[in-house]
Amino acid sequence: TTPKLYARFPDVASLAAADVKEVEEIVRPCGLGASKARDIVRCMQILHERYGDRVPDTMEELLALPGVGRKSANLVLGDVYGKPAIVTDTHCIRICNLLGLVADKDPARVEKALWQIIPPDEGNMLCHRFVLHGRAVCIARRPRCEDCVLREVCKTGAK
Repeated sequence: TTPKLYARFPDVASLAAADVKEVEEIVRPCGLGASKARDIVRCMQILHERYGDRVPDTMEELLALPGVGRKSANLVLGDVYGKPAIVTDTHCIRICNLLGLVADKDPARVEKALWQIIPPDEGNMLCHRFVLHGRAVCIARRPRCEDCVLREVCKTGAK
């Protein structure tokens, strides 16, 4: 989807001026095409008008953008700006629960709990490692506990 979107709208200004219906046609395969397109165009308008086509670098400013939640904001803060961030996506939440680091499925509460035990400069990479671990070893429907390097410290793998 993104190559097609960027080919048609190569920068913030062009997406800010885009017809929402045209953007919707491109992003429809991702699901929720109408609302996603509306949020994308409005977000780009704000970035263009208020931020000079630059993505802001604070949680508060990012969360104020249409369609941006804590997960996306943390991803931008950590990956783009190198700031402390914890992205609580499905892999992170699932693996944290399996390991016994948290006992919660709510992304905001998991993030808050992880901030209590993870050094700020480790949070961003930890979440990327959880994603890779979740795809390679701790697979949702068929975890390979016998191959897991975390088995000895994992409350689930220890069983």
